[in-house]
Amino acid sequence: MYSNEFYNQITTRIQDFLVEHEVPVPRWRGATQEEELAFRSWILRAMRELHINIDERERQEVTQEVAKRIIGLGVLQPFLEEEGIEEIIVRNGFVMTERDGQIQDEGYLADDEYFYRLARRIAEMEGIGLGGKEPKIKVGLPDGSRFAATIPPISREGTAINIRRFSRKKLSLEDLVERGSADRETIDFLAEVAASMQVSVVFAGKPGAGKTTWLNAFSAHLPSHAQLTVVETFEELQPQVEHYHHLVVEEDPEEMADAINTSVLRMRPDVIMIGEVVSAEAYQYIMALNLGIVSHTTTHAQSARMALARLENLARREMDVEELRPIIGHGLGLVVHLAKEYIPERRQYVRYMNEMLAILGYENGEYITKVLKRREGDGYTPLAGGMELFR
Repeated sequence: MYSNEFYNQITTRIQDFLVEHEVPVPRWRGATQEEELAFRSWILRAMRELHINIDERERQEVTQEVAKRIIGLGVLQPFLEEEGIEEIIVRNGFVMTERDGQIQDEGYLADDEYFYRLARRIAEMEGIGLGGKEPKIKVGLPDGSRFAATIPPISREGTAINIRRFSRKKLSLEDLVERGSADRETIDFLAEVAASMQVSVVFAGKPGAGKTTWLNAFSAHLPSHAQLTVVETFEELQPQVEHYHHLVVEEDPEEMADAINTSVLRMRPDVIMIGEVVSAEAYQYIMALNLGIVSHTTTHAQSARMALARLENLARREMDVEELRPIIGHGLGLVVHLAKEYIPERRQYVRYMNEMLAILGYENGEYITKVLKRREGDGYTPLAGGMELFR
């Protein structure tokens, strides 16, 4: 069993050999078996000509690992495969990981030039140019992780990379209680909300607060017969129902808006789940509310009330705020705000449900709202109302 450091060293040497011999790297999407076999043959040749000392019985295993790293993320590939890692962070050659909310230093695994070339190669494999004119990218990796990078000149301290990983394990609302992210009363209420198919919900919070995790867990309580449509730009959502209509579109406001509109008008869903409202697709989300389609999504906001302002601001290019607010007030039912708090002495992030805000209508230029539950100290206030509020 060879060490990670050993693989890092020989992978770099073999990569240089392949570049020198102009060997094409197979794309990670759609590469043929012949292309992959030919690429591994080149790796075997490189090991022979570079006199890399490998036990003959382990040569095929080493070749496979090196190929996986070169086609994948190089020195970062092992972290992509390790269960429990939530984020991989690179800053000017220094690598950190986040596991269960805790930041850990992995050290300088390669120099900045290595990560610069890695970012450019990832972009090329996705058919995207990365350079002086376009020094930033955000792409989805084959396993569903989200790869974001910036390079000089916009990134002044070398290449910066963040890879957001999404757990292969499908967490339930009960799992969130066990993790201390909510209490039993909260998840029982949310399970009832999902099962009713009467209330549209927005899960809001800062980046990394767990919004997608909560939406996935929430979906498990939709009725088995629910006609569900999922629309997103990155394949992050994991609806916990057996059958659903899934659309993954380009990260473009018009593409997202068209997909939502097409689904609403032609597929007749009972429920829509939108991966994330970050741009002009907010207008189509609000229009779905206006049509009476139960719609669940996530958005970035610092509080439950600010999530309403976020929806307004994202959609105001398409419609005046005065027209948007009554639709939101009468169409949206619940905002669940999730907190992400940093504990310095533990060098760890903790995530928890911070507040549930019911949206009960709109009158005289104001939303009618009621705080149903909020975090206080290490516990929660009692639930101030149930499903009868939405009937």
